[in-house]
Amino acid sequence: MKTTRTLENTLHTVSDLEGLQGYLTDLPKKNLSFSELFFSLDKVKAIAPAKLQKDADIERSLYYHIKSGAKTPGRDKILRLCLAAGLDLTETRRCLEAGKAPLLYAKNRRDAVISYAIQQGKDVLSTNLLLTSYSLPPLE
Repeated sequence: MKTTRTLENTLHTVSDLEGLQGYLTDLPKKNLSFSELFFSLDKVKAIAPAKLQKDADIERSLYYHIKSGAKTPGRDKILRLCLAAGLDLTETRRCLEAGKAPLLYAKNRRDAVISYAIQQGKDVLSTNLLLTSYSLPPLE
């Protein structure tokens, strides 16, 4: 999957309609859903599904419904999966966007703690302990 920056650089080199048509042909026809994006990431592919489900502390049946695309997870479940997979802030933001969930907002205390946890490579349990230590609701 090409990054936005790579696509922008390619688009800037387009100088005629034929080049534009070629560029548009190479673009995906639709935006990826959360499950399509998340489960296509190399970091996620490298983790056994059972381990990812356990580390995210998500019910097994819900995990497989999310993986198949039958269910779209809420924001907290997306964050749990991203933490369990060890994704960075950029990857987590892309997953939140794909899941049509609100992005992490630096002016929100809970989001600031979650962002810090992601930057520090913390897991779900450590993140929830950190949230509760600041009297903030844990990830559900």
